[in-house]
Formats: sequence, C-alpha cells, structure tokens
Amino acid sequence: MAKSARPVIGIVSNFDVEKDGYFCSAHYVRAIERAGALPVILPYVNADEVAAVLDHISGVVLTGGGDFPAELYGASPHQAIQRMIPERDRYEFALARSALDRRIPILGICRGMQLLNVVAGGTIYPHTLDELTSAIDHRDGTPLDQTVHEVHVERETQLSMLCGEQSSSFRVNSLHHQAIKQLASEFVISARAADGIIEAIERPDRPFVIGVQWHPECMYDSEPACRRLIDNFAKACNRTEKEPAWPQRPTRSQKRA
Repeated sequence: MAKSARPVIGIVSNFDVEKDGYFCSAHYVRAIERAGALPVILPYVNADEVAAVLDHISGVVLTGGGDFPAELYGASPHQAIQRMIPERDRYEFALARSALDRRIPILGICRGMQLLNVVAGGTIYPHTLDELTSAIDHRDGTPLDQTVHEVHVERETQLSMLCGEQSSSFRVNSLHHQAIKQLASEFVISARAADGIIEAIERPDRPFVIGVQWHPECMYDSEPACRRLIDNFAKACNRTEKEPAWPQRPTRSQKRA
C-alpha cells in the first residue's frame, strides 16, 4: 500500500442489533487520532474479503464488546454469556488471524485481548466469578472514566517498555466478566491484577501484538502509561516488520498461566 503522512489504523466496530447499524465509541477514534494516526472504523465484511481490508490499513484495534460463543474456546454454554453477534465473530476472528499472519500491529482491548488468545489456541473463563472465588468483580458498574484496580506489569516485557519503565503498576478501569484461563503458547503475560487475573498479554515474536483487559482509550488523558501505550502503537504502525517499537525484545521466560 502507498505510504501516507499518517498510518491508517482500522478500528473494529460494534453493532446495534435493534437499530441494524454499526457504531464505535468516540474514545477509540479520539485516542488513535491524538496518537498521530488516521482512524478508520471497520464494518463487518465477508471473511474472504478480510485480505482486501488489510491491504489498506497499517494496524488493527480489536475493540471491546459482547461475548463470543463458548464453543469457540471449548467451554460449555453459560447463562452469563450475552450480546453475541455471529457476524462480528466470523469477521473479527478472520481479521485477527490474517493480521497475525501478515505481522500487522494489533492492539486488542478487553474482548479484543480475549479474542487474540482464543485465535491462538488459548481459552477463557465463560464467567470468571464462577471459577475463581478469589477474583474481584471486574464488572461492578464503575464508569470507564474511573479506575477500579491496579495492574502489575511484568518486568522486561514489551508492555513495560512501551508504557514506560517506571510504570511497574498503575490503576485502570475495568468492564469484563470473562478473563484468560489458559494462555496460548505464542503469548506471554505482560500484566496481572492483584487477584491474579491476567490483564495484559503480548507476542514477543511480533513487532506489536499486545492485548490489554482494560480500556486505555478511555484513560488516554488521565493515565500516562495508557497514553504511551497507544502512542507507541501508532508509531509501530508506521514501522516495517523488522523495526520493533521498543529498545529490545524480552526473553520468553515470562511466567505463563
């Protein structure tokens, strides 16, 4: 694709079933724009057209949203699994797989982080509170412009370098009832909450493939670590696949799930 003055970053849209329309939170768009990139909201197309979509963008944001079916990660159906959109699942899973194959930078947010793990062969808890009695309620209704808990960043990870070496822990918002159970083999853990829930993952063999369980786009102004994460994602979308967005790659000795 021809180089533009700013990298073009595709943001996966959500879907309003009742209104039969696509929508996207303005926080995603504003954060990507303020990071110096050009945001483009992606509707759902047929899976065989995903390659054509990726021909025109330099990075992908896998956004938050509803759940996807438990059978996609080998679990039994659960009454807490809601707001499923089959068209989104088919499109977004194909988009993520193709973007990973092409080594295109990816930022997975909330559902997007879980999707990255499932696409790579990992699993998630259908409803975290049912299986982890020590876990806090990560979906207690607190608005996304307010923090809920701290995340503790693993040392020598890409996330620690991208957010700033001094950001060993910081407070984040939270809006999820699911979490990673078994980590896919290609990923390492970047951060956890105090209750042990995995809050961030990354692919150390990719220029930029990072998933976070919180919503950094809603904390772009209030939390420097979130701002640096999104700014560095935009920079990564302007680099070649041989140019990582951090000084050096971490080892694969990070603690796994």
